[in-house]
Amino acid sequence: MDDGPVENPQSKAGFLSLLTFSWMNGILKVGSKQPLEEKHLFPIESSNQAERLVGDLEREWLAEERASQQSRTKPRLWRAMMRVISYRDYATMATHRVFYSLTNSCLPLMVWFFLRSLSSGSEISYAATLPFVIGIALISTARSIFLGQWVFKVEVMTIRLKVALIGLVYKKVSSCELVYYSLVERYTCLGLCMLNLCNFYKPV
Repeated sequence: MDDGPVENPQSKAGFLSLLTFSWMNGILKVGSKQPLEEKHLFPIESSNQAERLVGDLEREWLAEERASQQSRTKPRLWRAMMRVISYRDYATMATHRVFYSLTNSCLPLMVWFFLRSLSSGSEISYAATLPFVIGIALISTARSIFLGQWVFKVEVMTIRLKVALIGLVYKKVSSCELVYYSLVERYTCLGLCMLNLCNFYKPV
């Protein structure tokens, strides 16, 4: 890790590693010993590369312009930007949000059952209260996981759209494509790395 990672560890991370963001442990370990430099940052995945994001947005914008000409309406940039994100990403974010809402609603209900079991009898029965304690712990853990995954997905999507829009603007107003690709590429890499670090330490 001192000479920089060969590949992004997220691409080969296991299920539990993705849930807990433990694939970030390598760069966090380096950051605890020395200030992080650009060589320590993860390589950009192909789906997050500036050239691909800008190309996708430009293609969708041209399609939006053609559709608007046929329907005789004004083209809307937000519609083109929404189509840059895949349906799978939307479904994943929606699933995380739904499960977070369910666990967030079940937690006070489980606490109520736990308190009710304590007040229903004169003596505390550990056999009766233990399932509620375990349930509260499991629901709290699931709630934290789903919230972290949802926030991570939403913020990554936001950065991708922002990079695509900035890159498209630079491409339209700049005559040197190498300059804007270099700038936006570096912004994407730094932004995604800092996002992962912030999300790892974000309180729930």
